[in-house]
Parts: sequence; C-alpha cells; structure tokens
Amino acid sequence: MTDIFSSPSLEASLEDLKAIYRILAEHAEQHPELEKNTFLVALRDLLEDQAEAEGVDLDDDAAWQAWLDEPPPPEVVSPSDMLN
Repeated sequence: MTDIFSSPSLEASLEDLKAIYRILAEHAEQHPELEKNTFLVALRDLLEDQAEAEGVDLDDDAAWQAWLDEPPPPEVVSPSDMLN
C-alpha cells in the first residue's frame, strides 16, 4: 500500500507550477512511471482547471501549450518605486 503525503503548507505560484509541469511532461517519455504519478496527474488536473477558467480550449493542443508557455505578467512598478 502506498502512503500519500499531503502538505497544506506547500505553496507555489502558477508560473512555478507551469514550469514544474512542463519539465516533468517533457521527460515523461523517458520515465514511463510519470504517466500515472499521482503528483503529476493532480498537477495536470489543477493546471487544466485553471486554464479552462481562463478560457483555454483544452481540446486544442496548441492553445494548451501556449498557455503553459505563457510568461508571467510583468511586474507593475510605480514611478515612486523607481526613485527608491
């Protein structure tokens, strides 16, 4: 029986989660055990839910990949912050 570890204190940005998923998915062919890995499956489900909420058509592989590769929004810096 496999023990499942869960940590509610684990936090990551959406950009970090996308990067982790891209790296794992990129290596899935060389590591077939990743295909049914519960972490990777849960991560994919979470990202698919977020993408769908943002209007991404999950049936469109190019749209899904573009969303995964989308860079984070630029930081907004106020002029007063630039003087400090």
